[in-house]
Amino acid sequence: MSTDSNRGQTEPSPATSEPGPLSAAPVEHWQRVARLWDQVGPPLRPCREDIDFLSHHVHQWAAAATSPPRALILGVTPEICRLPWPADTELRAIDHTASMIEAIWPGPREAVTCGEWTAPPFDDASFDLAFCDGGLHLMRHPDEHAAFARSMRRIVAPGGLFLLRLFAPAEPSRRESVATVLDDLLGARIPNLNLLKFRLWMAMHSSPATGVPLRDVWQAVHDAGPDFDALADRIGWQREHLAAINSYRDSPNSYHFLTITETRELFCGEGGGFVVEETFIPSYPMGDQCPWLILRRAAKPEATGT
Repeated sequence: MSTDSNRGQTEPSPATSEPGPLSAAPVEHWQRVARLWDQVGPPLRPCREDIDFLSHHVHQWAAAATSPPRALILGVTPEICRLPWPADTELRAIDHTASMIEAIWPGPREAVTCGEWTAPPFDDASFDLAFCDGGLHLMRHPDEHAAFARSMRRIVAPGGLFLLRLFAPAEPSRRESVATVLDDLLGARIPNLNLLKFRLWMAMHSSPATGVPLRDVWQAVHDAGPDFDALADRIGWQREHLAAINSYRDSPNSYHFLTITETRELFCGEGGGFVVEETFIPSYPMGDQCPWLILRRAAKPEATGT
């Protein structure tokens, strides 16, 4: 999962009418996330199926190119950094929070820029490949989403690819209730905190603009089992694993989820500059709500004389 704390995640990556992800306050949330990174797992972090999918498309692109790829990771996702890159790939990353970079990034420090996804300090058409693993929901809707789409249109070269994994709400007819999720939790039918978070996000989502306040997610778990040690023992989790939900307790952050249709409109609608080349649905649990979109940057239209 992308970890740009500006929204910028694992969770972690990446607001509401309260101080948004561009303010200083949420940085404390991401500092806690950095300390708890080892607790984060699929579907919140990419697994082997995701990595194989990305590797295939990276090498497919490189085989058709005349020069090594210039690649950008939105966030500091270690699994993407460690892809089997073609020879001489120029790899960069951008993340909002220094603590995430220091704690998570496995590559050379000089390859990472500490900055905003919505205003990346890169030249036009700087990258042939860009990657964002579960980071779109970390930005406010609609202003930051629109600014992010404009930034990607600017820095991805015509013909380049933007590979984006969504955390997407289910269709309304398939959406489960918070009560159902918590009943499964108390019945020991949810195997880990990663799936609990994901299911609660989706159950609590109402619209991209409203978002899901992370403190509300913590409150729902606390209301179901106020004694987290006792709850962890009851459901068979390690106490430290469940206690990681405390990073949400005082968080000012919210997550703003987009469906595939809403994402296509954002990047491929009028003036969006991209076309959807492929949609891939992973096979792991909740994979139908973690689709990958491959967006190709459309070629700029040729100027016409008068």
